[in-house]
Amino acid sequence: MQDVIRKLARSNYWQLIYARAKDLKNICLFKNEMDFTYLQLNLLQWLEIYNSLYTDLYMREKYISEEVIIDDIRTDAYLLYKSKKKDSDEKEDKNSKKQIDNDGGIPSIIFKSKSRKKK
Repeated sequence: MQDVIRKLARSNYWQLIYARAKDLKNICLFKNEMDFTYLQLNLLQWLEIYNSLYTDLYMREKYISEEVIIDDIRTDAYLLYKSKKKDSDEKEDKNSKKQIDNDGGIPSIIFKSKSRKKK
């Protein structure tokens, strides 16, 4: 069943409907507007994932192509790569924020507590 949902989610038809439903509030994907079934939620999840993949393709990101999107195994590998890259980028940003910026010419002061010697 998962294969069928992924095939639907990456199809041009469902991608178009999904994109327009996000833009225009009067387009509904399903008859019900709440209390979604497991399959509906799964389809929505994959619609968003494939929407993101097609956006990456449009933006000419590295390692993404139409062939990657069509092949589920290659799609999963690309998603794993993208996740690891995001984690790595966030870690780098966090480490670079820890460095002190002394380019302003203002000296920095470091306060240290005095240690008391016991007699």
